[in-house]
Amino acid sequence: MFLVLTRVLLWLLVLIIFFYVFFRIVPKAYFTFLGGLLLAVFVILLFVDPTDRTATTAWGILSLPFKPLGIVWLLLAQALRGFKSGVISKAAQNEIRSAFILLWLFSTPFLWQWIYHNSVERQVSVLARITQGQTAETLVLLAHDTTEPQVEGRSQLQLGDRGNLILYTNQLYQAGGITRIIVSGGNPLRFPPPDPDSDDPARSTNEAELAAELLRRLGIPSTSILVDNTSPNLRQSVLGVRELLADNNIDSPIILVSRALSMYRSASSFVQGGMAVIPRPTDYVAFVDPDQTQDPVFTLEAMMPSYQGLTLATQLTDEYLLTIYYFLRGWLSPTELTCLECQLAASRPEFTFSEPLLATDAFPQ
Repeated sequence: MFLVLTRVLLWLLVLIIFFYVFFRIVPKAYFTFLGGLLLAVFVILLFVDPTDRTATTAWGILSLPFKPLGIVWLLLAQALRGFKSGVISKAAQNEIRSAFILLWLFSTPFLWQWIYHNSVERQVSVLARITQGQTAETLVLLAHDTTEPQVEGRSQLQLGDRGNLILYTNQLYQAGGITRIIVSGGNPLRFPPPDPDSDDPARSTNEAELAAELLRRLGIPSTSILVDNTSPNLRQSVLGVRELLADNNIDSPIILVSRALSMYRSASSFVQGGMAVIPRPTDYVAFVDPDQTQDPVFTLEAMMPSYQGLTLATQLTDEYLLTIYYFLRGWLSPTELTCLECQLAASRPEFTFSEPLLATDAFPQ
């Protein structure tokens, strides 16, 4: 009951914020019935089929006011309305100052490394540490954004932004104990359409197939790799992996490889899907031991605006928005991972977690 009430209240808050921002920015003269109807269609598509290209475009538009560059852009757009006959209104001046300050804050690497370290890495490291003695025969690699298609004259397979996940998967497999790897991915909308006449896996535009091919080149036998190539996002991966496990009579727990930033959402989504999870995060950002209390090292360069800071701020914002979206859809239950054992492990280093994270009957499967 509490979870349902929280979800309803969060829905109301999101709708209030969205319509407040929308009516404040868009002049009423342009807000026609057709525009409102189109907006409603976008929202419906977004929640019916998140993999649809129109829905993906709608998400990019609707989430823009909540992202770093979107906030700055909206402030500057609002300030333009204050330019009249060569005179800048007081409100426009304040909006330009606010946009400048926010752009500097959003572009400061140290600030976002500190936020990332304290809001993500420490919590994820607890999940990894309390299950460090656990193992499983099945590893699931979330291959989203791990590769680039071999097109446009590219003569080799290229790693994507999350290519380290493939290398870490190989490292875990070579360490022993793992007998099979499930590679989950799909055909991203940003990739060119697949070539139906090509049988070469290296020429595929499917992330799962490309990641599986790289794992084979690293020495992992094909018989140890299962491919889920119809899952371009996390939710589809949960459903696809669950179906693969059932079809091959494979029981959980599973070792889940994902980047540290999205491990909480990934692990809790798989747990909500009825699978026991042993998290193995990678792609950490801060160069600090998560078990220690010190923060990332301060340097003058880290306070200078750069694209790295803006990128990290955008990634964090995207992850927070997606976590809220998944929670609203009922695809994850945060209480699954804020368990008593996790709190005990954080306060008592000698405590060891004897079982992997399990889905319980308290939440829908």
